[in-house]
Amino acid sequence: MIFDQIPGAVPPPESLFNPVMGPLGLRLALVFGNESPDGRCPFFDSQCLHCDIGNGEGRSFSPQMNRRRFEFFKQKFADFWSKINHLVVYNYGSTLNEQEFSRETLANILEFVRQTPSIKRASFDSREFFVTAPTVDFLVSNLRSDQTASVTFGFESQSEEVRMENLRKKVSKDQVEKIFSALATRSPRTAVEMNILFQPPGVAWTPAVNEAVATAEYGLSLMSRFGVRVDFNFHPYYPSIKGSNAFPDHPRARLEDAVRSLILISRKIREHGGGSMLFVGGNDEGHDLQPSLRQMKQLLYGPAFVAFNISQDEKDLMI
Repeated sequence: MIFDQIPGAVPPPESLFNPVMGPLGLRLALVFGNESPDGRCPFFDSQCLHCDIGNGEGRSFSPQMNRRRFEFFKQKFADFWSKINHLVVYNYGSTLNEQEFSRETLANILEFVRQTPSIKRASFDSREFFVTAPTVDFLVSNLRSDQTASVTFGFESQSEEVRMENLRKKVSKDQVEKIFSALATRSPRTAVEMNILFQPPGVAWTPAVNEAVATAEYGLSLMSRFGVRVDFNFHPYYPSIKGSNAFPDHPRARLEDAVRSLILISRKIREHGGGSMLFVGGNDEGHDLQPSLRQMKQLLYGPAFVAFNISQDEKDLMI
């Protein structure tokens, strides 16, 4: 089938990711279309001032369009499916919100995951409102008994000032705890992948290191309280259109400070126990306004981050 001739079947080049090695094995992130009426995250205009990803692809997807996109992914990665251990699903918004991602689309993906022996974890990106006990039960019930259903959650920072005021991401800690309560109903078949935004607007240099560590500590405390595994996705801040408009003077994350944070967080994880993993994300989906600087930094730090993602050993960060 020539997918290029089918509207929406092929994602934009900046949203088409290759498999990478991560702490859970070979990891593949798939980006589907958003099925909301305007094709983007409903929080895009009013919240998340650092994030341009929620703008979507400029069109509203239907379940049929996403089915065709999945057929493209199946063919595109045909040589990898027997090796993929961790599948990550995005849609420029919340994959657990039925207005943005129909149950038909979600069920189609879950059926494929269930039939793919190598996949041990399936992660679904979502906002807190949509992580409910019935939804968690739907995910787990449609997977094999040896598979984990995980929610990728853009928590960003444990600081209420940073998260709710600076970023205008209206997510209270009470709401975060409800996510964990819902996932706890099917523990140990569930997990959280908590996003940490390193050097978020309003915090820089050494305070940014301390804030990232405090965010990880908060996630670990929730794991202890609710019995739900927590892993972390670590994303250094870069200037995008929304971010630069809202925070014109806030600097790009300094990666030498990011390395300090990663070392300290990995030590906190070891001290805590429970096997949490830490993944350093490097994709920007084309929204970074400083691509040349980004490329230079990736040349310097990328190999260390790639090695650390696999080994979880701080020695790989000693650049």
